[in-house]
Amino acid sequence: MNPSIKPMQVGLCGAVLALGLTLSACVPMSRPTLREARLGQGELVSDTGLRPGEIRGEIIEIQPSKNQIQVRTDDNRTRVLEYDEVGTQVLYHGREYSPRDLQAGDVIAFRYRPRGGTDYIDTIRLQEPVQARAGSSIARRSPPPPRHDFLEGTVERIDLDRGVFDVRQRNGQIITVALPYNARPSDVDAFRRLRRGDYVRLEGEFINRDNFHVLAFSR
Repeated sequence: MNPSIKPMQVGLCGAVLALGLTLSACVPMSRPTLREARLGQGELVSDTGLRPGEIRGEIIEIQPSKNQIQVRTDDNRTRVLEYDEVGTQVLYHGREYSPRDLQAGDVIAFRYRPRGGTDYIDTIRLQEPVQARAGSSIARRSPPPPRHDFLEGTVERIDLDRGVFDVRQRNGQIITVALPYNARPSDVDAFRRLRRGDYVRLEGEFINRDNFHVLAFSR
């Protein structure tokens, strides 16, 4: 081998290695989609940091008929946020969604501006889906405490993409039901087998009067 060429080869190899390391560092870590997070699929990655001017809050209630979201902020204040069905952008790990994809119990970060007596938001960052929060709290329980909330009724709407379904109780009230993140495989399979008109008995906890987290159910 020509001694004059060897240093050039070593330098070229070093440059290629450095470029490879740089490119690998630029490859983003895999993030679950919102649908995967709702269904307990993929590795959960937290996004709890706040950007300048943002406020963190937990969604208490969503009123689509009024285009309003009621949230409880970190300072324990309740705010009513107005959104636009088309113009308001919902982001989860950089992917864009609609306000229709939000659920009660989700933790969001937002900036607002006054408009017509309410706080208007044009961008919402979903930091922690309610299923992820429920899953992490369940995982820390040892031993599991007794569950005291029960729900019975007939299955109405089923939304496989969002991981939720509606149950009509005997009094006619409709409750939106969601599985927690990393639900048991048997519960996930049972959810996927649900059909409209099925009668279910659910065990879990109410997030509010219209939303229920199921921890176990039988058909």
